[in-house]
Amino acid sequence: MSQMTPKQYLSRALTLDREINRKIDRLGDLYAACTKSTSLLTLTPGGGHDNRAFEARMEKFILLRDEINADIDRLVDLKTEIMHVIDALPDEDCRYVLEEHFLQGKSYTVIAEELCYTPRNVKYIGKKGMEMLKIPVEE
Repeated sequence: MSQMTPKQYLSRALTLDREINRKIDRLGDLYAACTKSTSLLTLTPGGGHDNRAFEARMEKFILLRDEINADIDRLVDLKTEIMHVIDALPDEDCRYVLEEHFLQGKSYTVIAEELCYTPRNVKYIGKKGMEMLKIPVEE
């Protein structure tokens, strides 16, 4: 397997974060479906309940919830690893720019405003930081 580029390595956190958010949205939709009334009109007195359908929806909900929890654990581990890699950089500006851009999802323009730099300068600082990164080798 080939070594990832610094940008690919750092982008994994935001990609995983977006994936988790999509799953959370799906989980909300599934939860709404689970909590809808399951009563069906039947010919039996007092109506009937389709418990099997409700149980199937709840099972899907629980499986997706568990999958999201596992993804969140992976995201926390990945962000922690990336923070350690960024923290090892000797340049404070590089550390700040990479953390804000790749872990917080801020654009270079927003970071430039915060630092009172030009976006071009912030992009240069980010590129310089990526060149200095020591990416851990995947096992």
